[in-house]
Amino acid sequence: MLENGLNRFVLLPLSAADPFSTMPDTVKYRAFLIHLCLISGSVGGCDAVKICLILGVRVVVKNRISRADLEYEFAVPAISNAQGVLKLLEQFEAYRKALKRQPLSPHTRRAYESRLQHFLGFLGSRLEEYPNALTDPHTRDYVARDYTQYLKLHIKSSPQTVNAYLTAIDSFFAFLGLGKANASREDLPNLAPQALTLKEHREFLRAVERCKKPRDRAVAILLINTAIRIGECNELNIDDVLLTERKGLLKIRNGKGGSYREVPLNSSCRVALQDWLLERKSKFPKLKDEAFFLSNRGTRLSVDGIDHAIRNMAKSASLQGVSSHTLRHTCLTNLIRQGTDVVLVAQVGGHKKLETTMRYSLATITDQENALERLPADH
Repeated sequence: MLENGLNRFVLLPLSAADPFSTMPDTVKYRAFLIHLCLISGSVGGCDAVKICLILGVRVVVKNRISRADLEYEFAVPAISNAQGVLKLLEQFEAYRKALKRQPLSPHTRRAYESRLQHFLGFLGSRLEEYPNALTDPHTRDYVARDYTQYLKLHIKSSPQTVNAYLTAIDSFFAFLGLGKANASREDLPNLAPQALTLKEHREFLRAVERCKKPRDRAVAILLINTAIRIGECNELNIDDVLLTERKGLLKIRNGKGGSYREVPLNSSCRVALQDWLLERKSKFPKLKDEAFFLSNRGTRLSVDGIDHAIRNMAKSASLQGVSSHTLRHTCLTNLIRQGTDVVLVAQVGGHKKLETTMRYSLATITDQENALERLPADH
């Protein structure tokens, strides 16, 4: 079952003669997800028909807007090129296994998988047009270019998003032995990464202070004061956080590219982390899990759990579009604007190239807006 806020979709298998009836449920579900992405993450009743052509399923659609909660049920036949789609799924599963062996953070792996699912949804609905996309270099290039236009014109993706998806696609084609697609990257705006303004920073910290959960407060304070990535936060263990009354140190053992770095903890971090440790000990007195941040079930707090906590606190501060990466950008931007040496900032952020860190010295959209507002208006 899947929901999109307007409708609820229930997938039911057709007869045993269906070509996908012998596929594991997990693979069927992933196939559905791939084609769900075709409609930019939102699904309507007609779109459900289009999507479910891939599986050949019986679909129950419940309209959540109607007070009567009307229910519609209709059967959808499997597409004629089921074997072609199955081949896509097999290649995707093989790629996922190979990805696990790469020196990538779990967050990067998830991003690659998600973006590739979206691309395979695009390709899977156009196999008649690109029958040799996984074997022929020319067809590979054509579908990559057309997919780029699809992202730009239909999904309205930003240049950064388009380039990120092309990177994931290149990784997949390289795995297949075809090499990178010949598709042009988008020119990026010459602006600093999105960070909170001083006013937004203050409002966010006030929302954090109001939060009743010591764990969530600790996560937010840690991210905005150390610039660690969400995946790095997720992987923290108890022995990676060293705390005393006057000093603290964070050990990032598996940063981007598998790099190691140490980040000092300021007084705000030390207080917030100590509060969480007291809560952790009280709530899970006999737990032996080495994870530093725990879920309510006593397991390692997931990346999604961290992201959910940050977005909830941002919502409490009436801030839109704030993620854990926004907090990372905010920390590094503040360091640069305080006049901190760029080499030191690069070390804190775990950047291998100083050019990456120098982006934080560029003007932001807010800087541009303020400059234009100061232009004389009297005449």
